[in-house]
Formats: sequence, C-alpha cells, structure tokens
Amino acid sequence: MMRITDLFALGSRNLWRRKLRTLLTIVGVMVGTTAIVTMISLGIGMNVSLDAMISQLGDLTVITLNEYAYIVDDNGNYYDGQNTLNDELVEKIKALDGVVAVMPQLQNYRYSFKVTANKRFENYATIVGVDPAVLPYFGYELDSGEMPEPGDKNFVLFGAETLYNFYNPNKVIRDWYKEYYNEDGTRKPPKVDVHSAKLEVFGIYWDPKTGEQKILKKHRLNTVGVLKLDEQNWETSYNIYMHIDLVRDMILEQEKIAKVKATESEAYKYNTIKVKTASIKDAERVQEEIKKMGVMTYGLSDYRKQMQKQQAATQYILAGIGAMSLFVAAIGIANTMIMSIYERTREIGVMKVLGCPLSAIRGMFLYEASMIGFIGGIIGIGLSFGVSYMFNNVEAFKLALGGGMYGTQTALSIIPPWLVLLAIVFSTMVGLVSGYLPARRATKVSALEAIRNDA
Repeated sequence: MMRITDLFALGSRNLWRRKLRTLLTIVGVMVGTTAIVTMISLGIGMNVSLDAMISQLGDLTVITLNEYAYIVDDNGNYYDGQNTLNDELVEKIKALDGVVAVMPQLQNYRYSFKVTANKRFENYATIVGVDPAVLPYFGYELDSGEMPEPGDKNFVLFGAETLYNFYNPNKVIRDWYKEYYNEDGTRKPPKVDVHSAKLEVFGIYWDPKTGEQKILKKHRLNTVGVLKLDEQNWETSYNIYMHIDLVRDMILEQEKIAKVKATESEAYKYNTIKVKTASIKDAERVQEEIKKMGVMTYGLSDYRKQMQKQQAATQYILAGIGAMSLFVAAIGIANTMIMSIYERTREIGVMKVLGCPLSAIRGMFLYEASMIGFIGGIIGIGLSFGVSYMFNNVEAFKLALGGGMYGTQTALSIIPPWLVLLAIVFSTMVGLVSGYLPARRATKVSALEAIRNDA
C-alpha cells in the first residue's frame, strides 16, 4: 500500500521532471495572486483613507441626536423631523449594549444668560449644560486650567474662542480692529485672564411689558478650564460649558418669573444628546436601535456608509480584474494536469496493475495541482508586497493613483496579515479545484489499455 509520504515524493518528482511546464503554470498563478492581492490592498487602502478623512471631522464612535434633526436616505434625499430628547430617552440609550457614555446637553435660546469677570467684563457666549462625569469620553481636552470633578456644580469650561467675547460695556470702542488686533495682524491677548478673574453667571429677565431687565441669582464659578482650540469642531471652540443642573436651575428661575407652566417647561428638554460607543460597529448597531425608538439620529458612520457605497463599485472592479487573472491561472493548471495524464498513461496503468488504490492516484494529481497553486501563491504574495511598496513610496505611482486618497497621508496599498493567509489558502484551493477533474479522469484510465497502447 502506498504511503502518503511516497505519494508526495512521487508527485514532487513529477513536477520537477517537467520543470518548464510547471514553471509556466506557476507563473500564471503568481500573476493572478499578485493581481488580486494588489487590487484588494488598494481597496483596503481606500477604506483606511476614508476612515482617516472622516475621523478628522469627528469621532466615528459618537452618535448625535438633535432636537431638530434630519436624515438622508440611500438616494440622498433629506427628511426633516423633530425629536423629543428627555431623561426617559437617555435611560433607554444607556441600557443598550455597546454604549459607553451618554451626554445630554441643555441650552436655551429663549432666555438671556451672562458671564461676568471681575464685575466689569461681560460675555454673552452660548452656555451649554453638561454632565462633567462623561466629558472625558467625548474628547474634551484642556489647553489650560482644570477639568471639573463629577460632583463639581460650579465649574466653567471656556471654548477657546469664547475668551475673546469678553468686553467692557462701559468702554466705547471706536476702532474694533485695533481693539483686538496688533498692527502686524496678530491677535491681541484676551481682555480677561479667566483663571485669576472672579467669574459669575446669572440670568437676565426682560419684562415683555416694560422692557426692564432684572438680574437673577448670581452663581460663583470656581473651577475654570479653557478647552483646546479645535478648528474642526466649532462647538468646543465657541461654547461655554457648565454643569447641567446649574443651567437647569437658571432656566427654571427664568420660567418662574415668566410664569411658564410646568407642562411647557424647557428645563428638562435637551437640545442634543451625544452617545459614545465602544467601536464603529457598535455605533452602527446602536444607531439602528435608537432609530427603532422613533428617534432621528446622525453619526459620522452615516457619512462613512454613503462614501463606502460610492467606492464599492470601484472596489468590485478592482477585485474582478484580479479574479479574472486567477481564473486564467486555474485554466492553466487544469490544462497542465490533463497534458500530464496523456504523457503518464503508462505510469498510471502500471500503478493500477500493482494494486495502487484509486484514491492514491487521485491524491497524487491533486497534490501536484495544489502545490502549483501553493507555490504560485507564495511567490505572488512576495511580488504583491513589492508592488505595494512601489505604490506607497514611488512618487510617480503615488501621483498616478491620486496621492493620499481623500487628502490623507495614509498608505495607498495595505496588505494586512489576514490577506496574506487568505491569498495563500485561496491560491492553493484554486489549484486543488482545478486539478480535481483531471485527477478524476486519471482514475478512469484502463490499466490494460494503458499498457497495451504505450507498449
């Protein structure tokens, strides 16, 4: 009975005996593997570049819910809507798997609020109430000062641009440009050093009948921080953040004087809710679950999906070109195996006469075909890395492919480890499948006819 090691040894000798034909067939597999790996690597590079580009706009794992929202369908049509954002919704979202943190934001445009510094300078920037315990999850970074502790109710975080909103109402400014800019065009320092100033915040109620203003309760702001300037995110640059309970108290003060009914109060209605998830996949799944609650949502993952759909056609074309090359290689393997059967008819007949089982004969041909696919795949992977290197480092290739895709500095071609393993397994399987029919045909060769005809 033929041992498997004998089978492999015999198959290897047969391949080596017909070196030129084997080499040419391997070259076909090599070219096909190189083509398909290179094309897939370009598609992966496009996806990485797309994520890098979108990440510059914000966090892909953050979902934003706005009171006044819109959605975009698959055809690019916009639909406006209004969400009811309240504590009940916040608790439902917190209970979803994959949610790391939820940050409702409270602000009100109906009433006036003022921040003063040393009772002399005033600031009317937009005040947003947030929970300090979840701020770190949403990427808020300090430029100076301190971040608030979870229980700190009298904190203030200034957006970088809001520092320039302080002005002295008793001072007449005749030349606005000279007041805030130097002669060389550079910006003058802010009027107020918020870290050393005495800061207070309070509401101002305007009597609709008399037009008189009433100063409401003043709240001293103790913990002070200035957020880093983020040119991609205007919110963190142009808003002033305070504790959500403090902002709610100031809204309730205004509503009490205005005699607003409890059912019409806006103190517990949020303008925005931000949801932080553990991963991009979690963000997509959580977003779908929130939509099932009847809430219109927006996340950068929506934009990512739209862009991926647009580039999917290109990726299919690239993969198709590589697949066609490998298909041609598969035909070459099948042709080589069939020619080998005709040339080795006598050998097959002798093996049968000596009692070699059909499975061994079939296995020998399948081994030869799979080895052609395996060796071609290994060499093709090596060539793919060389082509990928040229795409990423040779300026001529980079310019021909449009440089960094989507204006990013990411690699044009990326070959991850899983693609290497997949390519080797796939090319081996192509060889195995291509050799199946010739191997089956070899088992049907008549031993007596083979010996008689070859004699």
